[in-house]
Amino acid sequence: MENENQKPLTLEQLANYNREVLLPAIDSKINNLSTRDEFFRLEKKVDSLENGFKEFKNESLTNQDKMLKKLDTLIQENEVRNYQEKKQKEFFAIMINAMKNHNILSQEEIQKISQLNIF
Repeated sequence: MENENQKPLTLEQLANYNREVLLPAIDSKINNLSTRDEFFRLEKKVDSLENGFKEFKNESLTNQDKMLKKLDTLIQENEVRNYQEKKQKEFFAIMINAMKNHNILSQEEIQKISQLNIF
């Protein structure tokens, strides 16, 4: 579990760590390899990991692009739906007012419509 009081490394601290710890550890590992074949095998593993990471990164970015396209479509559909609902509410408000003014709707019907809280 990470210490909550621990601050993230600065670039200078990371560079010092790499210079003092990581690079000497890599050098000692390379120096301890018994043959060039082991070195090349290790190099191939590193290349394989790097390629795997690149494939993962590309796949992740592709999936993000797909999600953003779908999200854009959903946002546009939502805007159209909201616009249509607004127009329908305006239409029904006009119709109900006209029916109310010409005594087509009874007071009871008008009361029921107002209880729906549509407008």
